[in-house]
Amino acid sequence: MADSAVSFLLQKLSQILVDEAKLIAGVENKIRYLTNEFKFIDIFLKSSEGKRSSKIVEEVVKQIRDVAYEVEDLMDIYVANAATHRSRNMLSKLLCCISHVMMLHEVDSEIERIKATINSIYQNKDRYSIGEGEFKCRDDNEELIRRRRRDVEEEEVVGLLDDSSFVLKQLMETGSCCSVVSITGMGGLGKTTLARKIYNKKEVGEVFPFRAWGYVSNDYRVEELLLSLLKCLLSTSEYNGLFEKRHDYDEEEMKEKVKESLRGKKYLVVLDDIWKTQVWDDLQGVFPNDNNGSRILITSRDRDVASYAGTMPPCELSFLDEEESWQLFCKKVFPAQDCHSNLRGLGKELVGSCKGLPLAIIVMAGLAKKGISQREWLKIKGNVNQHCDDENGTRVVDILKLSYDSLPQRLKPCFLYLGIFPEDYEILGRELIKLWIAEGFIQVKEIGNSDVPEPEDIADHYLDELVDRSLVQVASRRSDGGVKTCRIHDHLRDLCISEGKADKFLEVRRGSNIPHPAGISNSRKLSIHCTTDFSWHTRNTGNQSCTRSLFFFAHGKRVQNLTLKDFKLARIMYLTNVLGWRIVVPIPNDLKTMIHLRYLRIDSWVKSIPDFIYNLYNLEVIELWSKSILIFSSKLWKLKRLRHLRARPFRLALQGMSSENGKTMPNLQTLLLIHIDPQLESMIRNGSFPNLKKLGLVQWGEDNGDRYSVRELQCLQCLKSLGKLRISGTSKLSSEASVFPPNLTKVTLNRVRRFDSSCMRVLGKLPKLQILKIRGPEIVRGSHDIHFAIEEFPCLQVFKMIWMSHVVTWTLDKGAMPSLQYLVIDCSYLKQLPQELWSLATLQKVHVIQPHSELRNSLQHVVLNNGCKLIFS
Repeated sequence: MADSAVSFLLQKLSQILVDEAKLIAGVENKIRYLTNEFKFIDIFLKSSEGKRSSKIVEEVVKQIRDVAYEVEDLMDIYVANAATHRSRNMLSKLLCCISHVMMLHEVDSEIERIKATINSIYQNKDRYSIGEGEFKCRDDNEELIRRRRRDVEEEEVVGLLDDSSFVLKQLMETGSCCSVVSITGMGGLGKTTLARKIYNKKEVGEVFPFRAWGYVSNDYRVEELLLSLLKCLLSTSEYNGLFEKRHDYDEEEMKEKVKESLRGKKYLVVLDDIWKTQVWDDLQGVFPNDNNGSRILITSRDRDVASYAGTMPPCELSFLDEEESWQLFCKKVFPAQDCHSNLRGLGKELVGSCKGLPLAIIVMAGLAKKGISQREWLKIKGNVNQHCDDENGTRVVDILKLSYDSLPQRLKPCFLYLGIFPEDYEILGRELIKLWIAEGFIQVKEIGNSDVPEPEDIADHYLDELVDRSLVQVASRRSDGGVKTCRIHDHLRDLCISEGKADKFLEVRRGSNIPHPAGISNSRKLSIHCTTDFSWHTRNTGNQSCTRSLFFFAHGKRVQNLTLKDFKLARIMYLTNVLGWRIVVPIPNDLKTMIHLRYLRIDSWVKSIPDFIYNLYNLEVIELWSKSILIFSSKLWKLKRLRHLRARPFRLALQGMSSENGKTMPNLQTLLLIHIDPQLESMIRNGSFPNLKKLGLVQWGEDNGDRYSVRELQCLQCLKSLGKLRISGTSKLSSEASVFPPNLTKVTLNRVRRFDSSCMRVLGKLPKLQILKIRGPEIVRGSHDIHFAIEEFPCLQVFKMIWMSHVVTWTLDKGAMPSLQYLVIDCSYLKQLPQELWSLATLQKVHVIQPHSELRNSLQHVVLNNGCKLIFS
């Protein structure tokens, strides 16, 4: 994590020099010196990335990480104290003048000490001759782990019958052109096992007389790989002669040898464990295409690699279910008999801890086989992580660590961050993205720079990369195909926690009565998982905690003694209740000193917004819940860096905000769920939110007599960047097209009363609308039909109409919704879907929830387009 620590520090130092110039007067030159020094250190770290096999190099990197953390702490403490001093009135400044001068002197001394530490690191680097050559050696331990992984994965496993049939069909029945078939999945799922099983099949040998197997691995060498292929293709004497003279051949000559060995022959080549697309670029010219049905089979943990090299859809391996997991375990522990009845329950608990990962089940079975008794198995159950290693001492987590080691540096902190969340926790994709940005993993672009992607888009791409590398599992997807919720396997989570703690990156604590961690934990991120009602030992340590991110995952109804005074440097404050309990809590008063806070989430009922919130000028995300309307005062405009404001519900009282007087919020992208009133209309018209992309409007109660409903908000046309609009609880929806901005791509309507066909016609005219969701409970009585006219909804891809009643007829003109791909319907009174729907060539999936009996019967005889799925639930 030294790389991330230095990158973030450089970002922070640059920001301080620009934004905090008035606060750093007196030490500005020394901060510039540190910035320049760490630029060189950053170059050194990048040059050593992926090559730190030497223990000496590893120690130097750790020292760099620690000194980067020290500088970050020093800068944060200084900026916080300087900001406090600057906020005092003139008399207080005079009285505190001496203490301020002393603070400057202390900072100056600390910077001098840090300079000496940096010089010492440089001297050690030179003293022990650490240069580029030091990074070229191969990690023998890593190669040993790979060999043991292959030994374990090539054991016979269960649950691969369907996958085997799928791959065999691609190998045997896809034409004469040489094509590439691929198998992907998380490490330990059995990719090598499946490939070896197919490779050794008799019928495969009959179809492909010439077969070769090559192990690639993450640190593959072209020469070694080519030699392994030639060993399979040449006779023993030919290969031995070639091996003795191998140093006489360069890489291109060796490639030509392989090509000559395959030319004119029908072959099957397996390239096992490819990690990078570069491998395929290096090798694809080696395999001749003689149009004789030859095949190449690759295995990879990375879907991007499989898609890049493969000419057909990859076979994506999944986790074993409970029955398959138990079958595999018993096959290894009791090969010739049934499991003893008194061990069955305990054995299933052991298997359950593996969460369907074949590699973990095989290793667990090996341990269980050593001592088949309740006493021995209880020992294993008592500490699964400690015992989950094979007979040679290689842990499952060590094998999975190869995937982590192969990550580019930009993705490593993003992956380790997933260890913060509880076991089996479904993580919201967009929330995770906002946390990554607040942590500084993705740098926020400058306002007005349209050429640079938004950090949210970059982070979204990072999450997709982790999914493609089989490190993150997608639990559900958004309508636009992005990750809605995700999780990670328990063994990968263990890897995140162990690596994170070793790098002082994160620490997880569990329990109901946890000692106050200030002055004890040295990790930058602290996650507390409270098993019941939570109470924190109150303790004023007087120490400044180095923790920058504080997470609370509560499992009870009460949170007590939440003292935060020692966490003045925190950037993230995240309080949620896993069980969904909503308890009334005030916003902790200790937050007033946390001027570095970027992300604030309190997942409980908040009573009111204290004034000190508006002084936390680094805030980027605010997420709050309330039983009644929260009111944000006109001081909110001071939070210039705020990107996302989400509260349920809230109202803005920002009188005087307009683009003319400069009181705008230029970075604000999200407003959810804001009460509809004349104040909001005025602010929108005045250009207070010039870059708003997502807006959620709610009509809370009847206090306005419904006067200011969506019908009145003609001002939405002023929001040129608005792409997503959510409307909840209003009794009116305009039938005038001028209300909705033309750039809308997604509209969600929740509990909108008096919704009829005229409203649908307005939405149908939106030229860029791709997603439309309508959620009940009802459409106005008397309007029992919905009609989509020709040329309406030209770009609509997703249409969801759920929890609706009183919809009896839905008609669709030919030519309406020409781009529809996904349809979800839950309307208890709807008896028939329009026949024209089934003629849409783009339609991929129709999901009908609790259909009326007549509707279900009518759908039994529908002829679906090729590839379209019809699902009932």
